[in-house]
Amino acid sequence: MKNKILQAIILLFLIFMAAPSCHQPEKKSKTKDTPEIPVYRIGVNLSLTGNGSYFAEEFKKGLDLAFKYLSSQPGKFNIEVIYEDNKLNPKDAVSITKKLIEINEVDLIISGYTPIIQATASLVNKYEVPMLVTLSSADKIAASYEWVFRDFELESDNMPLLADYAYSRLVLRKGSWLVVNDDMGHDAVKYFTEKFTELGGEIKEGEVFEASEMDLRNKINKVIDKNPEFVIVIGRGGAMINACRQLREQDLDIPIFSNNTIDNNSVWDALGIAANNFWFPRPYADQESPRYHKVNEMFRSKHGCDINWLNLYGISIANYLSRGLKETDGDREKMKEYLKNLNFNSIRGRLVMNDKHDVKVPHIICQRKDGVSVSVYVPEENKKQ
Repeated sequence: MKNKILQAIILLFLIFMAAPSCHQPEKKSKTKDTPEIPVYRIGVNLSLTGNGSYFAEEFKKGLDLAFKYLSSQPGKFNIEVIYEDNKLNPKDAVSITKKLIEINEVDLIISGYTPIIQATASLVNKYEVPMLVTLSSADKIAASYEWVFRDFELESDNMPLLADYAYSRLVLRKGSWLVVNDDMGHDAVKYFTEKFTELGGEIKEGEVFEASEMDLRNKINKVIDKNPEFVIVIGRGGAMINACRQLREQDLDIPIFSNNTIDNNSVWDALGIAANNFWFPRPYADQESPRYHKVNEMFRSKHGCDINWLNLYGISIANYLSRGLKETDGDREKMKEYLKNLNFNSIRGRLVMNDKHDVKVPHIICQRKDGVSVSVYVPEENKKQ
């Protein structure tokens, strides 16, 4: 009997030793096919359809071009980009953010637009995931969040530059405004007026319009009745196009000043010749540099057109985020510190993060003339980039 029990124990031992071992699944590593090449995962939470899709799609084209190029370089690192469309819906954006963090385990998030940022900033702060945001000029939108950083046009930077140009270079002394009724419109007027009046100019009370408003003739008449030498027009989409077109019906040649929202092909195509004598800021880029020509050729071969300012944002952001991920090996805490201390020489010039978590963006002034946007003023500090 004892021999049979001993034989049974030996048999069970042999079966156990022959069986394949079972382990709990290990946490996913940074390596993909080969252990030498790390893989970094980026979640992109953008409004790719619906309102705001034009700006988001153009920004995405720049991201795609840069990430694809960087990942194609031998022996460096791979970038896995997960795109999600929030349709400019804050609730969808929150759900997407949770998915990117909890399921996709991304190393960082890219997002944009004021309502989306406001809905998700506290969430990434809670989970301690770095988020780079863009396509929003709302004042201090990232300043109070440890893990959120913004790279985009700021009305507090661009409108004083534009006001200085209007007063000092064009020798204009009296203006008024017609702007959308939101933080962008109000901030644009505020910062332009502060600088223009400081220099000695005068800004007459203007008119606001809603984003859905299409017939602005009565409001335009009130603005024109103040006899301004120029008008500030700020808005989005169809309402802004109509504002510009209907203003041109009143005065074909009056100078119009705007921010970056005017600078896109859908607006220029809709306005046609009525787009003459527009002045607006645009991110600086040395278009004579070999780097610019190389990137532009790559973009043109894929899309059949030259890079625009939104593409430039995508390209430069992808470049410095990729470098940060490589330097920090995807460590979230270290990546946060990298962004906090960002100092990066990009295709847009030198980009430096300030203590409000905003990238200082070098800019130029452009004029729209005969269907072409022409650079008319480059600040001296940009020429030294």
